[in-house]
Formats: sequence, structure tokens, C-alpha cells
Amino acid sequence: MTFKNTKNIALFGIVALFALASIGVSNVHAEENREYKIVGDVQPVLTFTFRDGVETYEFPVFEMGESFSDNSGTTFSVEGTVTDAPLLHKAMDEAYKYRFSNAAFDHQMKYFDVDVDFVKEGKSIITLDYNNCRIDNYQVETLDSNEYESYFKEVGFAVVDKIDFVCSGLDLDNNSKIPRNYSLTDYGDSGFNFANNMRTFVTFSFENGAEKIQFPVFNLNSGYEESSENVVAEFQVEGVLDYYPLLFDAIDRSTQVSGLSTASNIDFDAKVEFSNTESTLRGFDLTSCRVSDAQITTKTDKEEGFTGKSGFVNVLQSTFTCSGLKGLNMYYDSLRGDTPTWKTTQFTNEYAEPIQNTDGGLDVISTFTFEDGIETIEFSMFKQSQVLSITEDTNTETVIDKATYPTIEFRGIVGDYPILYNHVDKKIKVQGMAGTSNVALVDIDVEIISDGEVIRGFNYVNCRAIDYSVETDPNSEESYVKNKFALENIFDFECQGYHPNNPVYDAMYKVEKANNQSSKDLRNTQDWRSDFTSE
Repeated sequence: MTFKNTKNIALFGIVALFALASIGVSNVHAEENREYKIVGDVQPVLTFTFRDGVETYEFPVFEMGESFSDNSGTTFSVEGTVTDAPLLHKAMDEAYKYRFSNAAFDHQMKYFDVDVDFVKEGKSIITLDYNNCRIDNYQVETLDSNEYESYFKEVGFAVVDKIDFVCSGLDLDNNSKIPRNYSLTDYGDSGFNFANNMRTFVTFSFENGAEKIQFPVFNLNSGYEESSENVVAEFQVEGVLDYYPLLFDAIDRSTQVSGLSTASNIDFDAKVEFSNTESTLRGFDLTSCRVSDAQITTKTDKEEGFTGKSGFVNVLQSTFTCSGLKGLNMYYDSLRGDTPTWKTTQFTNEYAEPIQNTDGGLDVISTFTFEDGIETIEFSMFKQSQVLSITEDTNTETVIDKATYPTIEFRGIVGDYPILYNHVDKKIKVQGMAGTSNVALVDIDVEIISDGEVIRGFNYVNCRAIDYSVETDPNSEESYVKNKFALENIFDFECQGYHPNNPVYDAMYKVEKANNQSSKDLRNTQDWRSDFTSE
């Protein structure tokens, strides 16, 4: 006999384990909750409904096996310190006992339902309903630092249950109504710190309203790369899990239509803005976007969250595929000033990286000479290809090796360089055409400066942009726990020519000539002074 009770979970630092057993037997066990550092105060609370009763646990680590939008099976995994869990452990033991059996119902504990509530400030903001689940695999493991730190008291170990589940279905359940007021909802600041204070804001415009959300992590997955195939505009965002009604409605819709060729997904526009406290320096306008991937997961690092050295953060990772991409270059036209648009003008612009923390105090200054002007930029990172490599593998059957061209990559926090932005934005129009005939080329001069003196330099000629992206590369959960993020511009160029400069060496062998009169000049007696004569 199986029956369900009404869930009423109160979170006061206590994990309640409810067991409503059949045939009138009831087991209740309570254990004091461990205090973990959880960024955003979003905690997964899992309720297991077995045939013999109900148990509720807080697992600090939860991970969806598939995206909401995947047309595949439904799996999820949890991880937590081993604790009293009689029914759950019984289901794990029975799964091992009957692991070779193919019968649909081998044992009493084989199938069960799981409700995952993501609780914030005592309230469930999102619920995932998994039905007809079974234990797919499990293990008990002691997590350590993989060095020898764990043997010391201030670090320690963590003995955890790692459990994988397979389910028949998943329902995204939320009690909030979808707004229909066609207005903009601004969710404000995320509360995180960013290098140069450069933040990412994304405004999703749906047919029944708009939501403006600040995400600590943004990645432009594709859109600018040079390719002979069609390039799809795709971007990904990540942030601490929270409930956004319109966005989750689009995610839920993508779940409903996954794998169906006759149903339509929700499409919407997205405006991405990269801003500091003073202004917006860069952005993207993306049109006809759809949710292509979305999942909830916990970011953690081995034992560190369990032992208190670090923490946990439950995040929503979402990927969007769009039909159109346009770069927003806010200050290019302002360089022209009052000059008429039809009149040819050579622009100039300089930008210095505010963050100065290079070993030895070195500065890398790059000067870009475009057809419409010259822009001098100090990037935090500069990387040239291996200049002695002669050929490279193309990974194709027709051309095994091809001659290499010098390549160069620049990385730095999103900044104010509109002429360079204009160059890469124009490249989108011809990105499917290989070669340089359709592209305005650029010359790049790189100087490495120490104490105001150029000690090394490189000249690149006839370069073209082969890729451009904007990325945040967080360090697992540490970026959230330490509250530090960096939003980078990444520019890749391929050039037809390369010349290194070694000014210090050249100065060593520069011969100074004395300003003396040559004996050959003495032959011209007419040039002698009046007090000199010749016989």
C-alpha cells in the first residue's frame, strides 16, 4: 500500500526525515543540519517518496544530467556527507542486490518519485518533479585535496555519498504566474565584483514582456569566427539560481517541444550590454533567439565546500541560439565629430588598460593601422603563435599540411576601442568567404616597454580578424565564493607577414661616426681657410 502525505518543509537549520511507512509503521528521524557556505543562499532540498515512506534531505551538490531542452533521458546526481538515510540507503542496497535482474518491479524500493525544491530564505523558488526514478549507480568516497593538505586539521576530508538517478520524466513546477503586463522587469545588480567594474546585462524581450538580468558569467560561443560553413550566433550565461518568470517560461517551452518537429519554440530578442558605472562600452543585439540548452547544477571543488575551505553555489546555465547578431559600437560615430559622413576621415584613439600588474612592470602597447584610422591599445595579454612552425595539420583528407601564417591573440577586459570593434563587426558580412580579397587588412605593431624604453617589438602586416569573442572564465565555485569575475575581449588575427625587432641589440652595434674632416676633403684647396696655403 502506498500513500502520500502533504509536504510542509520548514528549514530552521534542521533536516527533517519523514518516513510514512505502509501498514501503519512510521519512522521519524531528525539530524541537525551542517552549516555550509552557500553563495546566494539557494539550497537544494530533495524529497524522496518511496512505497514505504517519505524522506527529505538537503544535498549540497545537485547536478542535472541533461539539459531541459535535450531530447533524451532524464538523469540527475547528488552528493552529500554520509548521514542517516534508512529508506534511501535501503533503495541503494536493493539496487545492488538486484542489479542483474531485468524485471520491471524486482523489489519494493526500486521505483520512487523525487521532488527537488531549491529553497531560498525558507521558500521554494523552483521545483523539479522527477517521477519513476531508480538508483542508477552510487559510491561512497572520501574527498581530499589530492595533495597532502587534507591530513592537516585546517583542511580535512569529507566522506560523501555520490548517487546517480535515472527517471522516466521531469516536470518544471513553479507556482508563480507568468506576467502579461508587457513591461520591463529589471532585476538589478547581482552583487558580485568585476575587474574594471565591467558588468554584463542581458535584456530578454518576449512577446508578453521583458526581463533585464545581470549575469556574472557571459560567453559568446560563436558568431564572429571565420568559417566556410554557416556560423550560428550563440551565447551562454550563468548566474546564481533564481526564478525569472518569462525566462523560465521559455525554458519550460523548450522542454515541451524538444524532439518534436511539429511544435514551435518561443523565440525572443536579446540585447547584451557591457557596462561600468560610467557608461556602456560594448554590446550585441541578437534577434530571434531560442533556448537551446538550460540546466541547473552545483559548482564545487572536491572536499573544499564540505570542509569549509570554500563553498557551494547552485547556478542556472543557459545557452541561446539566435538568427541574427549585430555588434553595438557606441562611440565609433563620435570619433568623427562634426565631420560629414561622406568625407573621408582618419580617426585616432588611444586606450590604456587600467589594471597594471605585469611582472617587471612591462607594458605591451599595440598599434593597429586601419583603413579608417589608427588605434593604440594596451591589452593585458598578448600571445603570438610559435613563429618557427612551418606547417600545421588541417585535420582534412584533401590537404594534410599547409603553410602556417603568423597569428596573434589579444586579451583584455572589455574596454573603449571603437575602431577595432568596427573592424571586427564589418568582418561578419564576409566571414563565410575564405582569404583576404574581401577584407580590409590591418597592420599591427607591438612594442614591449620597460621603464619607458622599447626592449622588444614585432611588426605584423596585412592582418585580418579570424575570430572575436567576449568571455568570462570563472574558476569553478571560487569566483563566486571569492566574489571576483573578469569579462574579457579576445581578438584573433592571422597575418601575411611578420618582422621581429630587437632595439637593444641594434643599439649595441650601432657605430658612432666622429664629426671630423676627411683627408679627402683636403684636396679641395679652395675650401681651405685663408691662413692655409699650398705649394
